[in-house]
Amino acid sequence: MFEALLATAAALYGTATVCAWCWGRLEGGPYPSPAEADAELDRLAEAYPSLCRVERYGHSGEGRPLRALRIGRVGAPARVLVTGQIHAVEFVSGFVARALARAALECAESSEDVRSLLSRAQLVVAPLLNPDGAERVWRSRGWVGVGAMRHTSAGVDPNRNFPFEGPGPKRGWNSGRSRRGTAYYRGPEPLSEPECQAVAQLAASEPFCAAVHFHSFGAVVFQPALEGVYDRGEEDPAARGLAAFGGAFRSRQRFCAYRVIEEPPAVIAGQLDAYLLGAFGTPSVTVEVSKPGLRSLWPSRLLNPFWLSNPDDPSRWAANDVEAALHALRAMLDATGGVPGAPRQPALGRQGSPSAGPKGAGDEPKDPDAAQHGGQAVDDEFAPTTVRGSREQP
Repeated sequence: MFEALLATAAALYGTATVCAWCWGRLEGGPYPSPAEADAELDRLAEAYPSLCRVERYGHSGEGRPLRALRIGRVGAPARVLVTGQIHAVEFVSGFVARALARAALECAESSEDVRSLLSRAQLVVAPLLNPDGAERVWRSRGWVGVGAMRHTSAGVDPNRNFPFEGPGPKRGWNSGRSRRGTAYYRGPEPLSEPECQAVAQLAASEPFCAAVHFHSFGAVVFQPALEGVYDRGEEDPAARGLAAFGGAFRSRQRFCAYRVIEEPPAVIAGQLDAYLLGAFGTPSVTVEVSKPGLRSLWPSRLLNPFWLSNPDDPSRWAANDVEAALHALRAMLDATGGVPGAPRQPALGRQGSPSAGPKGAGDEPKDPDAAQHGGQAVDDEFAPTTVRGSREQP
């Protein structure tokens, strides 16, 4: 009897896996391939030549160009950054970032928020921070392991690869790890990944007064908690910018208002939003696009990592988030006055500055953990703790 039940369960699981493979194909679905998504930047630049241009700001580990769309007039004094798909499998994040760029261009005259934003700032949209990982996921039709869902071509989680200082007394279960092969592997040293080096150099060369990073999923907004070294007072531009984002964003979301979570930057360690705040004083938030529903239980979604991470109706979530994000970016611009705050950890910014030059093979520190933690090595083994905002930051 037991053997029969076991055989039946195995057969059902096998059938569901086959269904997931057949129905879960990516071609012809709601998401473009990485190449098609990148080509959309060229189409937008051709359609709006007086409003935007495509710029290459670096290259990936496998040599793919890292490109951004710069929107706004040349003389605009302020800079605002929007990024997407730093993690390989999170195609909806790039989808929403590109939708935001389209909306900014299409509504440059009709939207008060966009008019106000572009009259004072250039909007830099980098919708695909991890093209190698995205290509790997696409070619495998989404069937990748937990680590490959996040990693660069070198097997590093790029959102744990940015410089940071000591992680503090408490750490999250999803903190950056020093063990190669783990999902949150932070790499052999800070900025070991060309993708992260490129973003760091872009941030070092431009005074971004606001930044929004799209991820998936969970319907949550993460923002660094202003405590300890990050607390520079309520009048600091970065503090004002972070205070302005959540309410403005939620007020314009159409059907799902995301929960705002303040997360101590040291809990995760190595993520982009905390790096921009610490190194350059840029108020920077992470937006987890979409909320899983009952459809995520279908075999074609439940068993395929791609569909676990991406809704099958990305346009609906873009409609929920794009107008809200543009409104919130304007609110951040108003709050900061178009300038970043005081860097909390300025030494981190010098690691990514253009003058620092590329990393050489002989530059690896003897203790990678010590290099990323301001000289203090950190053990990866820790007891589970409950911390404010301890839900997964992507």
